[in-house]
Amino acid sequence: MVMQYLISRNEEYLRHIENFNSQIAEILELIKVLEYNILEVQTYVKTVDSATDTQKKEAWFGQQP
Repeated sequence: MVMQYLISRNEEYLRHIENFNSQIAEILELIKVLEYNILEVQTYVKTVDSATDTQKKEAWFGQQP
């Protein structure tokens, strides 16, 4: 009786661990996407010309009501 209980609990724990591992894999994938997006934004910010940036800001604020 006790052995059967331990076996069933072990299987339940293994399912929980498998579920946890898949959730961790999804989180890691999201972190990789976030890292890529941050690097892209950094690259864009480094290449922006300050004069062009000022013109864009003025044009944007000029469109505001």
